[in-house]
Amino acid sequence: MVSTVVDSIPLLMKKILLLLSLLAAIFGQAFAAQPAFALKDNDTWVMAGDSITAQRLHTNYIEAFFRTRYPQLHLHFRNSGVGGNRTGEILNRFDYDVAAWKPTIVSIELGMNDVGGANPESPDCAAGYIAGMKKLTDNIRALNARPLFISSSPIDDGSVMGSWFSQRCRTIHPFTEALKELGQRESVQVVDQYHPLLALWGPNKTLFDANALATRVRLLKPENNIVGLKELQSFAKSWEGKPAAISLGSDGVGVHPGPVGQYTMAASILAALDVDREVSSATLKPDGTIVAAKNCKITDIVSKDGKLAFTRLDERSPWPLSPDGLSAATVLMPEIADLSRYMLTVSGLPAGQYNISMDGKPVATLSNMELSKGWNMGTLAKGSVAERGGKIISIINELQGGFLNQPGLNINWRAAGKEKDQAKLAAAQKAIDECEAKLQAAIQPVPIRFEIAPAAK
Repeated sequence: MVSTVVDSIPLLMKKILLLLSLLAAIFGQAFAAQPAFALKDNDTWVMAGDSITAQRLHTNYIEAFFRTRYPQLHLHFRNSGVGGNRTGEILNRFDYDVAAWKPTIVSIELGMNDVGGANPESPDCAAGYIAGMKKLTDNIRALNARPLFISSSPIDDGSVMGSWFSQRCRTIHPFTEALKELGQRESVQVVDQYHPLLALWGPNKTLFDANALATRVRLLKPENNIVGLKELQSFAKSWEGKPAAISLGSDGVGVHPGPVGQYTMAASILAALDVDREVSSATLKPDGTIVAAKNCKITDIVSKDGKLAFTRLDERSPWPLSPDGLSAATVLMPEIADLSRYMLTVSGLPAGQYNISMDGKPVATLSNMELSKGWNMGTLAKGSVAERGGKIISIINELQGGFLNQPGLNINWRAAGKEKDQAKLAAAQKAIDECEAKLQAAIQPVPIRFEIAPAAK
């Protein structure tokens, strides 16, 4: 048995690498089909769902994107995620935890629990789920709000289409297809995050597990009396130098991803919503001539002794990205960087390396060629932009709650609404208003002083 499994590994690796090479095409197809999702001033978006929503990770990331991409708008986001929920549970708490927020947008992100016990071979396996989603749609529209369906994410267990490691992950497929059909019938926009993430997470998990197995096998010795040790050691040797993989930070059953996985969820959802990826762009020459400036103003230009300095005031900011898992997430899904096109181009610099600083703090060293092609600063993990982004994320966590059940102000409001305690509701609303005012101030762009100087040889 061991020999048979080991003999199949080279073919498995070829399939995995082929899947990884197809990811760009898969994402492109999945994200091209949906219309752009627009927000307007004073929109209130209630994000209803189960425990993955209640984690307040990808939902907070999505909120951070929209707030900073449209700082001129006054937007409101409310998390209505409760662990274990299915459509019936959200219908039961709809009045006090969805309608009471007076939403203009309500997203429903369900399926992970609804699939329990369903037979994926049955043509009507999703009937109860779809009936519940239809009732939720009617309830949302009765509020004059816009419904948005978001499919469940997959399970991080290595499953890919046609090769399943859990019945639950397999069953989410027909549920997602049924949800898309309901969206067409009801003219509701549907985000299918399941299939793109399945194509991304599945091969990555297999690579991760294979790397882990190879590492464990290298620790084994002949005296351990492991059956098939020779074959296992051959596999471990053959795995040397193979592609590394990224841990999503998932829990033991792969249902709840950590920050790395939830950044890929947020990016998948944002891309499917066809969000505006343009932050701002500026193109200059070494002598300080402004060639082009979009969504930003360049002032106070100084070009002296090979150095170029200027002040840049943007109309909007790049997506605030937490350092937790950011670098790993962008390696796994480069799409994340493209969601914030925060560009700086300097053409015509003499050949060499250049140090770039923002507000006096070093942020990168790039070649003249890299600067001439255009540098996307959207995923900077240090410097004034990253520090400001961290502050914005912190305030959102204060409002919504954060990872590992960090309490938020909205939770207090929910509890007061359920109890119908008007005094507590008023106090919670006051705290929310104060926090949102602080957040609105934090998302307003501020001038940044750039300096580009030749690096010491």
